[in-house]
Amino acid sequence: MKKKVAIVGAGMIGLCSAYYLRKKGHEVIVIDDHDGYGGASVGNAGFLCPSHVVPLASPGIITQGIKWMLNEKSPFYIKPRLNKELISWGLKFKKAATAEKVKTAAPFLHQITTASQKLAEQLLEDEKIDAGYNRNGLLMLCQSEKELHHEQEAADIAKGFGQSAEILTPEEVAKLNPGLDLNICGAVYFPNDTMINPHIFLKEFQKVLKADGVEFMFNTKIKAFEKENGEVTGLVTSSSTIKADDYVLAAGSATSQLLRLLGVSLPMVGGKGYSFTVNNPPATPKVPAILADGKVSMSPMMDGLRFSGTMEINDLNSAINHKRVQGIIDTVTSFLPQFKKSNFTDIKPWSGFRPCSPDGLPYVGKSKKFSNLTVAAGHAMLGITLGPVTGDIVAKIINEEPSDMDLSLLAVDRYN
Repeated sequence: MKKKVAIVGAGMIGLCSAYYLRKKGHEVIVIDDHDGYGGASVGNAGFLCPSHVVPLASPGIITQGIKWMLNEKSPFYIKPRLNKELISWGLKFKKAATAEKVKTAAPFLHQITTASQKLAEQLLEDEKIDAGYNRNGLLMLCQSEKELHHEQEAADIAKGFGQSAEILTPEEVAKLNPGLDLNICGAVYFPNDTMINPHIFLKEFQKVLKADGVEFMFNTKIKAFEKENGEVTGLVTSSSTIKADDYVLAAGSATSQLLRLLGVSLPMVGGKGYSFTVNNPPATPKVPAILADGKVSMSPMMDGLRFSGTMEINDLNSAINHKRVQGIIDTVTSFLPQFKKSNFTDIKPWSGFRPCSPDGLPYVGKSKKFSNLTVAAGHAMLGITLGPVTGDIVAKIINEEPSDMDLSLLAVDRYN
């Protein structure tokens, strides 16, 4: 049966949901409170990485995080404040950061990241979108033996699911990236990982969706919900009330705030990340990489070399913290001796919020409270990676089709 579906959020998750819903013949409208390019999807590293099967909540992360919190330039920082929701989230995160939880989550993460990469490749081919798809793999570059050992352990987990992973010497890394000087002791190489230019992809993807009949309403803020008898019956904005048969909340870090208007609790915090692009870098790698010791991503884009990183948990304040940006620059110059201070004088830092659930897994599914409300949020650093598979899952849920995956780990009400 053809339905009208209203999707809140025009990031990777919202657009992929619109795409697969349209393929099933539904009428779709996408609402966003920005101009369509304001969410976390636009400025990130663009990785599609089935190698990343260990969730954010993992053993050792809390101890490391406490050490990092003492330094405002570090990869991870929580703004100290008394906040009941943040404390509750932190306690849930601690409970999830165990070897047993990772053992449960890892095989499922492998299943959905692998499926999503295949869907992404099919989407790019079918829609003829040129977004600089890079098939050269992903390098985890390490300066310390301790970090290299840590990355080897993560690689061993990925290899257990059939992912290819190689331990490389600095000389072997240099052969993959000719002309790029690196200050490293070694690396882990995942040849099956890929990347896109997210800002270019989203712009072209919007064109595809508009041409296929998807309606967009930008700069439109949701003020309230109309509801009746266990169903959402309308989205109230400052200018109108939007009516639909089904509703999808894919608004990233703002999703939990929107759900509060419906009396639904969704434990989630916004982890602010930063990025900037060096348009004329002294050297450009062929292989995307993560500078592992500093948790900084290095993505060769069509318009320059993008660096991104940090996880700053604050109160959704979008202001640029220049100490955090400097922390990324310090990591880059430490790993890449060819980069000098002068290479960063013209950068325009960007920030966006990654929606982080306590256990590192997204929320995708129906709310028990409202029969026609589907939530798709909480993807943390994997929004680009998991966008296509999430959109496919959302479309199947609304189309009332069975899934070939066990989606219980993504349950929206798993903390209620």
